[in-house]
Amino acid sequence: MKNATIKPPFKWTGGKNRMRDQYRDIFAPPDGNIDTFVDMFCGACSVSLWVAENYPDTKIVLNDFNSELMELYRVFQEEYEPFEKQYLANVNKLLPMEHADRKKFYYEVREKYCHHWEENPTWENAADLFFMMRINFNGMWKAYHKCNGRYSTPPGTLTQKDKFFKVDEIRKFKSFLDKCELRSGDFGELTEWMKPGTYYYADPPYRDSIVEYKDAFSEEDQVRLAEFLKEADSVGCWFSESNKEIGDGFWEIHLGEYKIHDMSAKYTAGRGKTLKNVKEVLITNF
Repeated sequence: MKNATIKPPFKWTGGKNRMRDQYRDIFAPPDGNIDTFVDMFCGACSVSLWVAENYPDTKIVLNDFNSELMELYRVFQEEYEPFEKQYLANVNKLLPMEHADRKKFYYEVREKYCHHWEENPTWENAADLFFMMRINFNGMWKAYHKCNGRYSTPPGTLTQKDKFFKVDEIRKFKSFLDKCELRSGDFGELTEWMKPGTYYYADPPYRDSIVEYKDAFSEEDQVRLAEFLKEADSVGCWFSESNKEIGDGFWEIHLGEYKIHDMSAKYTAGRGKTLKNVKEVLITNF
């Protein structure tokens, strides 16, 4: 698979951009075209962007349980012009500021987004969210209780120059989203494409993860996902899952009949709660 020419317009903890070289030769099914690609935990869409580049005729379904993220993507599709105008208004306020004032302004935007969102149109909330995601701390998604459980990640370095905020790449990302079908719900609801020619890709919150995701993903959910993928396999779908190996035999127990690829990179799997020597795995049924 060749690299995508369109990139996600924001950082995303656990995103797969840095795993492209490791995935290149084992991610695509060896034969046949992909009719539908279902990105079950799409995040910043880096993997779906690869698929769109390599399989331009494939239907892409983007799903994530994170309703704020998926609302942002719907605004890209349906209300892009006022969204971009509001985003640039935030940028133009930020750019002339000194660092201390930038930080203050970031938290003002966050305050509005977290505590006054019901007073503002959807596109304005989405623009504020996107503005913060562009300059947040390390692509992490925090959702503090004191912020109504809404996106509330602290700012990053706040040293960006004007060229960082150019909209060309953002508009390219919109052109990608315009071709996708959007869903926002539990992965177990994604059964309507369960037929030959469909490729389900799962990149859930990893087992033994220290990253705080917006919605908890339990060990029971990990087992439930494995059962979903086995059901998809039984009707002729392709599937793959990215996750973490922590040496407790989980994958051999639940998906041991499939290929468990040992990935050398630790970009997304290197930290956890256990003291075990963890590693990245990619599990495929082809």
